[in-house]
Amino acid sequence: MIAPRAFDASRPFVVYVGPFAFPEGGAAARRILGNAQSLIRAGYQVLVLSGQQAPDDAIHPLGDGLFLASTSERNAEHLPNLLRLTRYVTMGAKSRDWLDRLGAAPSAVILYSGYTPYILQLRGWCRRAGVPLIFDAVEWYTAASPLGFATSPYLWQTELAMRILIPRLDGVIAISRWLEGHYSRAGLPVVRVPPTLDVKATPVGKGGDDDRLTLVYAGTPGRKDLLGVLLKAVATVDPNGERLRLDIYGPRPDDLKSYGLATIPPSVTAHGPVAQATAMAGVAGADFSVLLRRPDKVATAGFPTKFVESLAVGTPVIATLTSDLADHLVDGENGLICGDASSETVARVLERALVLSGREKSALRKAARHTAETGFDYRRHTDGLRRLVEAVTCAKDARTKRTGI
Repeated sequence: MIAPRAFDASRPFVVYVGPFAFPEGGAAARRILGNAQSLIRAGYQVLVLSGQQAPDDAIHPLGDGLFLASTSERNAEHLPNLLRLTRYVTMGAKSRDWLDRLGAAPSAVILYSGYTPYILQLRGWCRRAGVPLIFDAVEWYTAASPLGFATSPYLWQTELAMRILIPRLDGVIAISRWLEGHYSRAGLPVVRVPPTLDVKATPVGKGGDDDRLTLVYAGTPGRKDLLGVLLKAVATVDPNGERLRLDIYGPRPDDLKSYGLATIPPSVTAHGPVAQATAMAGVAGADFSVLLRRPDKVATAGFPTKFVESLAVGTPVIATLTSDLADHLVDGENGLICGDASSETVARVLERALVLSGREKSALRKAARHTAETGFDYRRHTDGLRRLVEAVTCAKDARTKRTGI
């Protein structure tokens, strides 16, 4: 491993800020790491300012060109509702003050999540410092019903940010074509960057070593992932656990009871919450990972990190087509496509998977890895992120010369 350089504020650097944990912080941390690696390759240092860890003014090196500091913005979860809401409204203030104390201006500040509170805190500081503020847009939250939206202040502020505040910033990194189009129409410089990782450094798995077909689901289903549909399809295709095996990482065994099956098929094992490395080992050791979502606004605006990670370890994906998956998933080449999210359709696709030969599964694995190498390695997105930072920096400089502000 290359020895990390000490942070040098005289060299170009970008600050990635928001209420996330880093470097261990789920899909958010992995998203930020991938973009940081692209920016470092573009010639920038990246200073990650985490708002979800204990405050620490020190700048700690994490790798060549990558640094971490933290502000503990999210420290009110234990407080009564009113106090928690009050603290939430001012979230981002500690990060703003930290930037002020840094005493050096970054080339850009990139905000991940945080939405309205963070934008209101950072926008003024960035304007005064002459620093462009970029938003990393990875999702568009929505409620299951109008009543759910009407009773959720969190969704109100998210909608305010997505529709009104973000279009007034300097640029956007969009995770999907849908978000790219939305903010391009608003007149912002936008670069589309899907979830990325260091594919070259990711070991390729060997797939299933069982006579049965091995399937895997890893993640937190929430309302997005249709785990119940998968369970019903498995129960239909293989009620006695003789033909396939499904390993589930994230949900506990008791969580599966909520999906309404009279009995959970014996082929299903729920491992509960596990470390990311354990879940990825499970994905690498499967014949297919499974990702089922409805084509709603949430799925269309986002892009599933688990899809990218599965391809990176060479595991083909059985999936419905949401977001930009149709750009990458080719039926019978690097995975299998479900035409809809019904258990009947998924069952038919599982039957297809069950009759694949070893040679066919090996070809799918090779193509899955190739798709990751050509579409999702962080090196592929270095130029796009470089152009965005340079464009917003030049635009900010031009405005400063013109207005004197």
